[in-house]
Amino acid sequence: QKGSSLAKPSDPQKSGFVFVGWYTDASLTQEASVPLTVNSDIKLYARFLSLEEAFQTARENTIGDAVPGFEYAYTMNVTAAYLGVGLAGKNVGTAKYSTVGEVSFYDEGVNTGALLADGSRYQIRRGTTLQSVALDDTGKMKDYAVTQVGADYKYDSSSLAKVIFDYSDDQIESISPTPNKNVYEINASMGASGAAALIAGYVNHPIIEGILGELPATAAETKLFVTFDGDRLKSYTYEFAVEISNLTFNLTYTLEFTDVGNAKTIVAKSFENVALTPSEITSVKNEALSILTAFKNKPASGYDFTVDTGVDYGATTGEINATFDGSAYRKKDGSEFFFHNDIQIDSDYKNADLYKNKDIEDVHVKLTKLANGEVHIIEKKLLVDATEKLDGFTESNATSFYLFDVLSNSGDYSFAEKITNGNEITYVFGLTNGGAATLIAWLNASLDLDPLDRASADVLVYGDFDASSLLVDEGTVSVTVKSGALAAIDVTLDGSFTTAFEGSAEFTDAANAQIKLDMSITANADGDTFKPFETVKDAK
Repeated sequence: QKGSSLAKPSDPQKSGFVFVGWYTDASLTQEASVPLTVNSDIKLYARFLSLEEAFQTARENTIGDAVPGFEYAYTMNVTAAYLGVGLAGKNVGTAKYSTVGEVSFYDEGVNTGALLADGSRYQIRRGTTLQSVALDDTGKMKDYAVTQVGADYKYDSSSLAKVIFDYSDDQIESISPTPNKNVYEINASMGASGAAALIAGYVNHPIIEGILGELPATAAETKLFVTFDGDRLKSYTYEFAVEISNLTFNLTYTLEFTDVGNAKTIVAKSFENVALTPSEITSVKNEALSILTAFKNKPASGYDFTVDTGVDYGATTGEINATFDGSAYRKKDGSEFFFHNDIQIDSDYKNADLYKNKDIEDVHVKLTKLANGEVHIIEKKLLVDATEKLDGFTESNATSFYLFDVLSNSGDYSFAEKITNGNEITYVFGLTNGGAATLIAWLNASLDLDPLDRASADVLVYGDFDASSLLVDEGTVSVTVKSGALAAIDVTLDGSFTTAFEGSAEFTDAANAQIKLDMSITANADGDTFKPFETVKDAK
């Protein structure tokens, strides 16, 4: 009826094509603006594109060079059942791109669940600099890196969405309709084995990660889907599924564009308390070292410690673990230190495991310096304690303060962060590849798997590793201070290196392996009253 308003008609359907909009001319150059006010006869023409054309056009209209900005939200859900145990993980985030403002790209995502490392990750591009930041679930920084990007770099994208952001047209093999309206499946050139290795990098479970990384191409099913909003992309879905004898694994990644075509000023999270230059990092480090020095200079002190180490050559061979836990007490008398170290060792290096018939056993020992200056090592056993006086014992700082000097033996750092919360201050330092190699070399010398010198092999916890091969995925050293006094020192490290274990039953040839380290030193109150023992019997 003349003068009335005409709403947008229902989208027409055409097999093998995507409807992208209504036009007022047969040549499809004038797009109709609906609702229409009817003042004369009107004929509307439907514009269709083939599926391949629709994808290419929609991608160009959504993220192409002429697009001044876009935003999208993404979610990754992961579930697994391994040997009957159910596990899950979730990653939720948003990403923004804009041609205006200082920040041109910003990505913020949060991980939760047992299958993913809890915490937040950020990517921030300013000019030719891209910051990559990771925080743990308490908000402490655990990884920081800065890379330089070229002028042709616009944004980073999830590795699971490269079909949209990175693939060329010739890498898209085909697009086909599905039974669901406006949902189309993409067949791309990425193989299933490549996808499995990629997804293994997301998983925070060493066994499942290893299984996925070694899957053959035929073991995994990968599907990609896309939907359109006219001549733009609306959403994208990546599905990955594995079902083998002991593992069922499913991952679904979804991405939905929430704003396209608008250039907006991006406000990124700031990290104002983070030191990044060498001089700034050194200043924060010296402040933390002063706290550690004050603790060492106390008349008496004590702390409990736990060190968990791991070297993993893959799911087919398993992980080599070792745990050192116990306590260390000190008494300072002038320039002399009296000490009492209680160390329990449980490892996979012992006779029945990696170093077979080499006389390496799990032990519980006490290394003590008596009040008369004698040093004794005591082996704690079920029915009797074997004691040996160590004549000619050479005292060292590592002995007097067992495993204490972590911060001084971690090389250089990529960042330093000082976090203040009431009366608590936490200093967090990011390990570089070189710094982590220095730390591992120090631990190889300090963590003695054979403190009683009975073994016929020289065993190192991390093997004879190649320092230049060490790559850090995540690694930090943290010093926590409460009311001005040391409370704890914590170290976490995940990465990879090339190592070998000379004389072992396996792994005598250098090969790539995952490296794990979790270390905790916690000050205890009863150390303040410690006095050296008068006799070996007392020390026992």
